[in-house]
Amino acid sequence: MKTLISTVSLLCVVMFNHSASAQAPRKTAASAGRAAFIEVESNVRLHVTDLGEGKPIILIHGWPLNDAMYEYQYQYFVQKGFRVIGISLRGFGKSDRPFGRYDFDVFSDDIKVVMEKLKINDALLGGFSMGGAVVLHYMDKYKGA
Repeated sequence: MKTLISTVSLLCVVMFNHSASAQAPRKTAASAGRAAFIEVESNVRLHVTDLGEGKPIILIHGWPLNDAMYEYQYQYFVQKGFRVIGISLRGFGKSDRPFGRYDFDVFSDDIKVVMEKLKINDALLGGFSMGGAVVLHYMDKYKGA
């Protein structure tokens, strides 16, 4: 009988602790209520970190990183009154890895689609390492659009 009472008590404690500590899914700071993924073409989604309000700054990561590399810069720019957007290029981070080309033309096209879907007209673009080259290619291909 003692064993049965101990077992039931233990089960009650475990069940109570589990339900008390269980959390409903919450929005991460990275999404701040905005879409965390943007579809740039059929069945190809890019992970996007979109924080803050104000003039937008778009950050493109270097190889082989992703948009998480800017975790400290996100907070800095948000505190300074900017909207900061980090894009993980296809094949990197949480973004999809479709079969096909992975070159500066494709990356530039993806950035253009993200900007259009987020309705961004006037942004500062920045990139680290390979991301810098992608930004330069974007600016050349789309004439600074």
